[in-house]
Amino acid sequence: MSVRPHFRELLDAGGAPPEEVARSLADLRRINRWLGGRRVLLGMLEAEVDRAGLETFSLLDVGAASGDLAAAVAARFPAARIVLCDLKPHHLPRNHCHRIAAAAARLPFRASTFDFVSASLLLHHFPDEEAVAVLRLFGSLARRAVLINDLERHWFPLAFLRLSAPVFTTSYLTRHDGEASVRQAFRPEELGAIALAAGFRDFSVRRHWPWFRLSLVARR
Repeated sequence: MSVRPHFRELLDAGGAPPEEVARSLADLRRINRWLGGRRVLLGMLEAEVDRAGLETFSLLDVGAASGDLAAAVAARFPAARIVLCDLKPHHLPRNHCHRIAAAAARLPFRASTFDFVSASLLLHHFPDEEAVAVLRLFGSLARRAVLINDLERHWFPLAFLRLSAPVFTTSYLTRHDGEASVRQAFRPEELGAIALAAGFRDFSVRRHWPWFRLSLVARR
């Protein structure tokens, strides 16, 4: 397994003024809406729900932030039971009844609690060995599949971020973290190697252009 670069992201570190955090979370919602975040997650989930013939399901969204992707899932699947989880409790939406603050590596749930565990723009925050452990934990909690929606490490999204900053970013946190995220993101073969190291054998990695997103569906 290759060793990816690793950078600390400011939103994770804490300490930023609350109004700056609010602006950064709004930036993330805008980025997910227009740059593939919603589309990639909903596409993975729809395919797995159809594959299993499910009428309803449970989903744990890890690293949910302000819950915009979970809201998109709820709008598409009104009968789904969705639990939001984020390291920072003040990031989570107050109007969601199922939410918990916890670290991705220490989730307080029993094995096979959820049909699906999803994580969007989260796994790249971890160095490779920690990413393997986190993905293995997600797999223990999911009865059916783990759904990873992340970034592809590539020069083009770095250039795009710099050019589009006036449109998509209002916070210095987002500008710093966006570039750090792309620099420590995955190449397709790296994400596949992490899935293998985490013990998955039935999985698929896809590239999603023009957003330079990667998805991993890792089935139990």
